[in-house]
Amino acid sequence: MLGPSTTQSIRFFSLEFFNNMVDQLNADESLAKVTKGMNTNLLLSCAEISAFYIIDIKEGRLSVKQASSNQVAEFAFSASYNEWEKIAKGQAKIPSEVISGRIKFKGSMPKMLLYLNKVLGLESKIMKAINSMNLDFNP
Repeated sequence: MLGPSTTQSIRFFSLEFFNNMVDQLNADESLAKVTKGMNTNLLLSCAEISAFYIIDIKEGRLSVKQASSNQVAEFAFSASYNEWEKIAKGQAKIPSEVISGRIKFKGSMPKMLLYLNKVLGLESKIMKAINSMNLDFNP
């Protein structure tokens, strides 16, 4: 285990990054309350670096696994590496980037709107987890 003064950097948008994020989120006791009734999966992708990940949300717990470019999920979000980096750095937010078209969204918009408050609560927790990591943004 590394001490607080020796934090190893984690490559952004890698499986290690998503595993670290999911582990932190699952350690948060309030996660189940935020995601209550939300049983779904999300595909997050960045084709330019061939990175595709499925995040499953089930019974208040998250899990992640590597996926392929043709993977199917209830909701899919794809963007350039630069766009994902802006989100991770807090320079942009997913909802506004979807509306602007900088993040491509596939899935049922009515169902996503039903989940909106849960998604916004989850986004806040995700940003807290991301901010706690020492990230390497070289793709």
